[in-house]
Order: sequence, then C-alpha cells, then structure tokens
Amino acid sequence: MQFIMKHFPFLFLLFFLFSCNNEKDTIVVDDYTKFSNKATFYRDSIINLDSAYFYFNEAKLLTNESESDRMVYLLAEMAKIQKIKGDYSGSEATATEAFDYFKEVKDSNYIYSIYSSLGTSYQRMLDFGNALKYYDLCLKGKISEKDKLTMLNNKGVIYIVNNDFQSAIKIYQSLIKVENLKHDRVEYARIIDNLGFTYFNNGNKNKAYHYISESLRIRDSIGDEYQKIAPLIHLARFFKDSITSESNRFALNAYDIATKVNSPDDRLEALDILIRNTSNKDEFENYYEKLSFLRDSINFVRQTAKNQFAKIKYDSRLAIEESKNHEKQKIIYLLLFIVSVLSGIFIFYFIRKKNKEKIQKTAYETETRISKRLHDELANDVFNTMTFIETQDLQNKDNKESILRGLDVIYDKARNISKQTSGVKTGKDFGNLLNEMLMSYKSDEVNIIKKGSNEINWELISAEKQIEIHRVLQELLVNMKKYSKAEVVVIGFKEQEKSIQISYSDNGVGFEKEKITKRGLQSVENRIHSIKGSIIFESEINKGVKINIEFPK
Repeated sequence: MQFIMKHFPFLFLLFFLFSCNNEKDTIVVDDYTKFSNKATFYRDSIINLDSAYFYFNEAKLLTNESESDRMVYLLAEMAKIQKIKGDYSGSEATATEAFDYFKEVKDSNYIYSIYSSLGTSYQRMLDFGNALKYYDLCLKGKISEKDKLTMLNNKGVIYIVNNDFQSAIKIYQSLIKVENLKHDRVEYARIIDNLGFTYFNNGNKNKAYHYISESLRIRDSIGDEYQKIAPLIHLARFFKDSITSESNRFALNAYDIATKVNSPDDRLEALDILIRNTSNKDEFENYYEKLSFLRDSINFVRQTAKNQFAKIKYDSRLAIEESKNHEKQKIIYLLLFIVSVLSGIFIFYFIRKKNKEKIQKTAYETETRISKRLHDELANDVFNTMTFIETQDLQNKDNKESILRGLDVIYDKARNISKQTSGVKTGKDFGNLLNEMLMSYKSDEVNIIKKGSNEINWELISAEKQIEIHRVLQELLVNMKKYSKAEVVVIGFKEQEKSIQISYSDNGVGFEKEKITKRGLQSVENRIHSIKGSIIFESEINKGVKINIEFPK
C-alpha cells in the first residue's frame, strides 16, 4: 500500500473513493431497514400516522429508481396514510407518482393497492367516474376476497349517491349470496346495511327496515361500538319523515358513539339530521353551533395534515437535489484535483517567471524614478548653490545666509526623496509614517489636507495592505505633482465595520477617464485589486479629480 501511495497516488485516490462508495451502499441498506421498520410500527399501531408517513418517505429517498416493487410499495403506503388523514388530493398525487414504476413491478398486489387508494380518494373528492374506473381495475386483478368485497361495496355506495339504485341493489344482492361472507359477520352486516339503505332510497321501506335493523342487531352483538354508527344513521334517516322522535333517538345515539370513538364525519352527519328534525330554536342553535365548530375543526386538521405532508415531500425533493448535486460535486472535485495536479507545476513555474520579470521591471522603474527625481529636484539646486559659492564673497553675511538656506532646501528635498523611495515600514508606527509621507508633498504651491487618518487602527490591517495603501497614496500624490496643477488636495480616511474607506480629491486640471493608463494610474488600480479592494475614479477636464477607495480589513 505504501508503494502504491508513493508511486501511484491517483490509483490510491480512486481506490479510496471506491471504498467510500461501497461503505455508503452498506449504510443506505441499514438505514432503509431502520426507516421501514419504524414506519411499519407507527402505521400498525395507528399512534402517529404522520411519523409513519415521514419514515416511509425517508425509506423512499434511499430507494433506487430501479427498485420498482419497493418504490411502488412505499408510495402505496404513503398514499393510504394521506387518504386516512383526509388529504385526498395529496393521496392522489402520491399514488399517481407510482405509475412510472408499474412496468417493472413483479408483485401486482402493490399496483392494486395504488388503484384502491385512487378509487377511495376520487370517491371522497366526488369524482365518481374515476373512482369507478380504479375500482374496476382492482376487481380485474388478483386481489383477496375481502378486498374484492370492499371494492364492490364502494361501487354500490357510488351508485346510491348517483341515484342508480338498481345497480346498487344488484351488487349487494349478489354479495349476500357469497358463501364466505356469511362467516364474516362484520362484512355481512355492512353489506346488508347498505342494501337496506338502498331499498330505503328506492322506496321499499319494508325491506329497508328489515336489512338495516338486522345489521344493527348483528353489530350490537359483536360489541364494536364504531360498527353501530352506520345503521343508526340510516335508521335516523328512515324515521325522519315519519316518526321524528325515533329519528332523533337514533341520531343522538349515533352522535354519542361517534363522539366516543372520535369519528368526526359521523358526528357531522348525525348533527345534520338533528338540525333538520328540530323546530325548537334553542336546540337548533345548540346543534348548529356544534356543527359549525366541528366542521371548522375538521377542515383545520385536514388542512394541517395536508400542509405537513406537502412539507415532508418538499423537504425530500430538496434532499434528493442536494444528494445529486453532492454526487456531481464529487466527480467535479475529482476532475479538478487531477487537472490541478497535472497543471500545478506548469502554473508554479509560470507564475515564478512572471514574478521575476515583474520584480525586475519594478526595480528598473524605481531606479528610473529615483534618478529622474534626483535630476529634476536636486541637481539644479546643487548646481546653483555650487555656482553661488564659487562666484560670491563667502565672507559676506547675507551670502552665507543664502548658502545655508539653499543647503536647507537641498537637505529637505533629499530627505523627502529618501523617505518616499525607501521601503515602507509597517506595524504600529505605520499611521505616523503615512501622515509624514502625505505631508511631505505639502509646499507653498500645494496644500495637503488629511482627515480621519488618526482614527484608523492600522495595527488591525495586514502589512501587505499597509504597503499597498502607502504606495497607492504616494503614486496619487506623485501624479498630482506631475500633472494636476492642483492647489488643494484633501485625503480622507473612514473606518467601517468590515472595511476601510479612503477618499482623494483635488482641484487640479482633471483628466478623461479613458486616459487613466496614460496618467500612470493603472498601477494604482492593480494595487487596490490585489488587496481585494475597489477603486472609483471621477474626473472631468478642469474639474479636478475624485477617487474613492475601499478595501476589507
């Protein structure tokens, strides 16, 4: 392994990435099992269906697109939970998402589970055409006898709502003849209850009362309170137009049981019957207030569930996108790494060569600038002083004073040139040295005004930035001396929370922005950009110059 790392680092990197991927696959399998088990627990216990939905969705995120059976199973479970919680449109969206995987599904039971959820959701949304379509698709498949009874019973309910009573009676009469149904007392009671209610709507009250009351008797004997609600509601409707007191008795009984077992939809139906039956104002207001409050509560709970499911799905989409982006980034990073290694040596030598050329050029320019300043600013003064000494009487007091004044001027100029061309001293004394440099350009012809420089905490600024700012201001003042013919220069400093702002302005002749390079200001821009700062020039002919500089601390 050490030999591979030393001589074939790329092979080692690929081996490492491959190992990471294998480890990731193992983690995904373990996480899927964990999420799936949690989802099943919450679903079966009916304690927290929201948590079941969340963990089914988490398991779905870990499922590969090619695992069609698993994907359809998870989507079917999620659609069922949304249907139970009253989010019928959300259940429809989740169920139809499974269509993309049907071609590769091996266990058709998962597909029929999707059809069943769609049929129920469409029925609840009063889209009876689609509901019947998916119930029929279920009936064509290999489904259990119990599921088949459920599908046919639901079709019968739709026929009742659509006033197609003959079709409903035909379905229910065929079902009560099924031999196995007589051994399932719960299903048998449900079928004869719906058959009786169909006869009631079709005008056959004798058969209606017989089947509904028989259903109530069977369900009462079973001992399941919830099962008694449907026949009680149907009997309340049966007596509504004949014996109001009986109708109220059955409706109140249904309402009490529905309240006990927490069945809000059945409570609404019972209250609706009681409201229609009563002629007492106080009772009417009492029942109507309960109905309004219950209806608002149901809408709120279902909307909350719908929003929660939508949020879980939205978060999952974000997670998928992030995962895909992460995989893409890994590939990109690997390619960038390889390209960087291959080109690193070339870039290193190229930059080093450029830096050498830049240093040589800068040194030459510095030497040229110093030579020019010595010639322009000192040579004439020295020559004039030497000529004065050679031609004048040195014993004369006035001549001596003139010589001393000339030497003072020469000394001051030489000192200024020395300070302005020597290396920049950084650190805690930088602020004082910067002020000295700025004021060294003050003369009888030019007044230099500085503002706020003493308020800047230069110790927080890196040495590199101190040097660049010193050079930039120096170059601006040199250009001012050479070109601007300014009489007043104002330099302001302002410390912000994360940056330093420097403003420069003079009342000189100005220049056109297009001629920045000709004025020698291109190097000023380059220096500011090198410390990640910004610089803005504002100037017009005969209107001076304004420059705003800002750089991060």
